[in-house]
Amino acid sequence: MEILKKNSDLFRRLKLYGFGVLLGSLIVSVVYKGKGCQLPSAAKMEELGWQKLEYTKQTICKMNCTNINESEILELLGTGKSAGKGKVNYDKSEVHNKPYPKYTIEGISSTGKNISFVIADCDTISKVISAIELNNKRNNTQNDSCDCPLENIF
Repeated sequence: MEILKKNSDLFRRLKLYGFGVLLGSLIVSVVYKGKGCQLPSAAKMEELGWQKLEYTKQTICKMNCTNINESEILELLGTGKSAGKGKVNYDKSEVHNKPYPKYTIEGISSTGKNISFVIADCDTISKVISAIELNNKRNNTQNDSCDCPLENIF
């Protein structure tokens, strides 16, 4: 008789445990629905995309010389909820740079250009401080036709 009582106690505990696990799983799935894990690169791209975007005068000059337009930068960066096509290259980035970290973003635009640009994360502003087209012969040689003035970025 005592064994039956112990078994019924065990079954009652297992039922309560199972109910608690089921209830907890249901609550977690409702609270975190649609939220998944993000890689650091995607999280940083999302943060930079939400911030106000500015260009330095030198960057605008270089973009004009290399035929990179703002829509290609926005396409790679992504704005708001739309994910950009670019990815942060942490090997080329200076994430511990003072006063503002610099991130190198690379990707291929819809026009087929392999673009790399550097963005400084200045609190609430994303400042594009450099933009080039990779694998472009103009970037591999001295380009005298593009005489862009040097400026103090910060």
